[in-house]
Amino acid sequence: MIIRYQVVLTSLSKSTKHFSIFIVAIVLTRYLSKEDYGSYLQVMLLVNTGAFIAIFGIPSSIYYFLPKVNNRRLLMRITIKLLIFIATVVSVILYVAMPKIASGMNNLQLFDFAGFIAAFVFLQIPIRVFEPFMITTNNVARFVAINTTFNIGLLFALLIPVLLGFTLFEMLRVLFIFYLLQFGVIFIAVVYTYFKLENDSNGDSFKMMDTIHYSAPVGLSGAINELSIAIDKLIVSGYFNPSQLAVYARGAMDIPMLNVVANSFGNTLMPRLVDAYNNDKKEEMIALWHRSIRMMALIIYPAFVFFLLTAQHLIPFLFTEAYLDSVIIFQIYCVSLITRITSYDLVARAVGRTPVMFRVSLMSLILNIVLSITLIKTFGIIGAPIATVLVLLITRVVHLAIVTRLLDISMAAVFPWRSLFSLLFMAIICSVSFWPILWMELNHFVALVLCMLLYGTSLIVYLKYSHVVEVQEKTMIRSLLPKYIKWFI
Repeated sequence: MIIRYQVVLTSLSKSTKHFSIFIVAIVLTRYLSKEDYGSYLQVMLLVNTGAFIAIFGIPSSIYYFLPKVNNRRLLMRITIKLLIFIATVVSVILYVAMPKIASGMNNLQLFDFAGFIAAFVFLQIPIRVFEPFMITTNNVARFVAINTTFNIGLLFALLIPVLLGFTLFEMLRVLFIFYLLQFGVIFIAVVYTYFKLENDSNGDSFKMMDTIHYSAPVGLSGAINELSIAIDKLIVSGYFNPSQLAVYARGAMDIPMLNVVANSFGNTLMPRLVDAYNNDKKEEMIALWHRSIRMMALIIYPAFVFFLLTAQHLIPFLFTEAYLDSVIIFQIYCVSLITRITSYDLVARAVGRTPVMFRVSLMSLILNIVLSITLIKTFGIIGAPIATVLVLLITRVVHLAIVTRLLDISMAAVFPWRSLFSLLFMAIICSVSFWPILWMELNHFVALVLCMLLYGTSLIVYLKYSHVVEVQEKTMIRSLLPKYIKWFI
C-alpha cells in the first residue's frame, strides 16, 4: 500500500478513538458531577499510564525486527507470551497497592474501583501488539477495520450507560465487558495473521537478547515519556481534589487528530527511514523527515492559532460554563503545538540509536516533576501546564541536537525552518479575518462557526495564491481530496 494512503488510513482509524474520547468528555461533563468525572479520569489515568509503562517498548520492537528475522512466528510467540506475563504482574500489583494509590490521589473512591482498574490493565497490555503486527505484515486494512470498530464502540460503551443514568460503578462494569470483547476479537485477528505468517530463510536469526537490547531503551524512554505526559495530572491529583482535576483535565485536553497524525506519520515512515539509512542515503532520510514536518505544520499551525484565540468560546461551548476556569489552562497547553510537528525520536529509532532516547526521557521526567511541583506551589494549578510546556520545549530542542549528530548536519538543516516560519506567518495573518468576531457578544456556537468560516476561507485563498506549500505537498493534498474541490489546490 502506498505510504500516503497508509498514513491517511491509520490516522483516520486511530483518530476515531480520540474523537470518541472527546465526545465522551463533552457528554460526561454534562451528566456527571465534577467529583464523579474526576474519579473517572483518575481511573483511566491509572489504566492508560500503567499499561503504557508496562509494555516496556516490546510492541515497538516488532516494527524493527519482524521484517529482518527469519523465524517470525517465534518472535511473535515470545512477544505475546511476554506481554501476557507482564499484564498479569502489573494488574496484581495495582490491585494490591490501590489503598495507597487512592489515598495519594485524594480519592478513596478509587479503592472501590480496584478490580476494574486491574482488569482493564490486564486486557489492554497484550493487545498492544495488534497495530505493529498488522502494519508490519501489510494488513493495514484489517487493522483499520477492527480498530475503527472498537474505537467507535468505546463511544457507545460509555455514552449509553451515562445517558441511562447509570452510576460510575455501573459504567465501569459495562466498560469491562467492552474491553473483554475487544480483547477476544483482537486475539483472534492476531492468531489468524500469525498462522498466515511465513518465515524468511534469508532473514537474520532471531535472538532474544537483540530484542531486549532494542526494546529496553525504547521501553524505558517510552515509560518515562508516558509518565512525563501524565505527571502533571498525577501531581494535580496529589495536590487537589477530583473536582479540580476535572477542571484541569478539560483544559489540558488532547485535541483530536493532531496527535494521531504525527504518530501515524512516524510509524509509516519508519521502514523507509530504516531502508534509507541502511543504504547510506542520508539525503533521502532528511528529505523524508522535512516533508513530513511541512505536512504536519500545515495542519498544526492553523489549528494552534485558531484554538488559542477562540478558547474563550470553545471551552464553555464544549464543556459548559462550569468549566470556564479551564480556558487559561487550555491556552497554555496550546503553545506546545508550535513544536508538535514531528515525532522527535523518529530518526534515533530508525538508525537503532535507542539508548539515547532513554537519557533524554529521563531528563524530561525529572525536569517535569521538579518544575511542576515548584510552579504549582508558586502559581497554583496553572503552574502545571506552564511546567509541561517548558519541559516539552527543552526536550524537543535536545532531540533536534541529537538528530544533527546522527545525520551529521547543522541545526539550520535539521528543520525546514523557512517553510515553518512561512506556515506560522500564514496562520497568524489569516486569523486577522476573525478577530472582530472575538470582540462581539455572541453565542459561543455562533462565534465559533463564524470564526471557522472566515479563517478557513482565508487559509484556502492564501494557500492557493502563495508558494508557502511546495509542489510535492500540493500534489499529495490534491490526491487526497474529492474531485469537486481539487481545483482549490
